[in-house]
Amino acid sequence: MIRRLDLDVAIYRDRVQVTHEASETFVDQRAEFPYSSDDALIANARYFEHTLVRAIGQVLRQGGFSLKEPIAHVVRFDGDLDERQRAIVETALRETGMTEIIFALEE
Repeated sequence: MIRRLDLDVAIYRDRVQVTHEASETFVDQRAEFPYSSDDALIANARYFEHTLVRAIGQVLRQGGFSLKEPIAHVVRFDGDLDERQRAIVETALRETGMTEIIFALEE
């Protein structure tokens, strides 16, 4: 069965969780290279993107995904998501191949 790549992304200090609900795939990926600092959840965009790539790669290894127009829902961000941090998250997700990014954060 081919499923659409529609992911929920939760961002924590030096850790990203990615969930594909339809296949019940959950990945809790710790950063190989820390991307958080005392002042910002995402202080190093390159290391953050590296962590995302590793997490999404684990989901894709399950197989059976259509890579046409993949979607990422940012469902959790540990701390305040200001414009600078939001831009980093959006850019990193686009660089991983996501074509649509939805910020669906719980208040």
